[in-house]
Amino acid sequence: MNRFLEFYKEVKPMIEKSLNNFNDEILKENNSIIKENLNVFADLNNCGKMIRGTLIALGYKFNNEDINYAINLSTAYEIFETAILVHDDIIDNDVLRRGKITVHAFNNEKYQKYLDHKHLSDSIGICIGDYGLYKANDLIVKNYYNDKNFYKILSTYNQTVIDTIRGEIVDVISPFEEKNKLFLGDTEKNVMDIYTLKTSYYTLVGPMMLGMLLGNNSEKEIDDIKKFTLPLGIAFQIQDDLLGIYSSDEKLGKTVGSDIKEFKQTLLYSFIKNTNYYDELLKHYGNEDYNLKEVQQIFEKSGAKDYAINKMEELYNESKEVLNNISWLKNDDKEILYDLITFLKERKK
Repeated sequence: MNRFLEFYKEVKPMIEKSLNNFNDEILKENNSIIKENLNVFADLNNCGKMIRGTLIALGYKFNNEDINYAINLSTAYEIFETAILVHDDIIDNDVLRRGKITVHAFNNEKYQKYLDHKHLSDSIGICIGDYGLYKANDLIVKNYYNDKNFYKILSTYNQTVIDTIRGEIVDVISPFEEKNKLFLGDTEKNVMDIYTLKTSYYTLVGPMMLGMLLGNNSEKEIDDIKKFTLPLGIAFQIQDDLLGIYSSDEKLGKTVGSDIKEFKQTLLYSFIKNTNYYDELLKHYGNEDYNLKEVQQIFEKSGAKDYAINKMEELYNESKEVLNNISWLKNDDKEILYDLITFLKERKK
């Protein structure tokens, strides 16, 4: 059995219980307009994978036996994740998230026969996303204001939120500028900035640092884990991009090839931009009627697929090498982290 999965299965029900308590609390709202939309938010809030919340508990475990103290911090991070996804769904115009209707899509359906309903629906989604962001912050303050590391915890949490938004800004603007030939800079650097800020810090670095700060680990220990998680998070995103082109709808849980339609900035795209195959790719990239098979072949014969795979493996190996050299970790925790690498590498969605 994968040791990370064992730990995950132990922690996830604890986070779920805490999230359900949070949802019950916000649904005591006495204004019917607000409550209706908080119902949609709560519905989205309790059905995520809760991997990031688990990583907070894991970071805390490095220096502590009882992880219960970390669960409210894990819960706050999961609320933040739901909130920022509410905003992300507006940006991507997605109607489903985690198999449930999104906040803006719910309101689009409700008000569809009225003029300007889309503007209203997007505005409500922005407000509900903001609500979630500040409720997450509030949960941290209420539960940890007496902790001796409170300032560092809140500051690191806020910086993680800021970095995630920074990555989203680049991720939103860069496809438009690339498609319209406005961007004259280094496309791969932009892609790696998105991978670092929007994926690695948000998914791995931030949660692990938060758990370790709460657990009172030293700056040196936190820096060691940061060096471990940073390349791991980037590798995770490269693998996500590859799955987005070469997986299946059934395995992925979303439409394979949607990155093509959205002119998504990936390592595959940035590599091919500097080859003779770029014009061939542009016949499909950004088009509704793209041919997935042909795009797959273009990525293969141009060398883009091999380049992405090699970069991903290089980063996974970098994380493993860093982990090999961390001497202060208990053997049990080190095994969990090795199995975290395996878990991320072997995932199919």
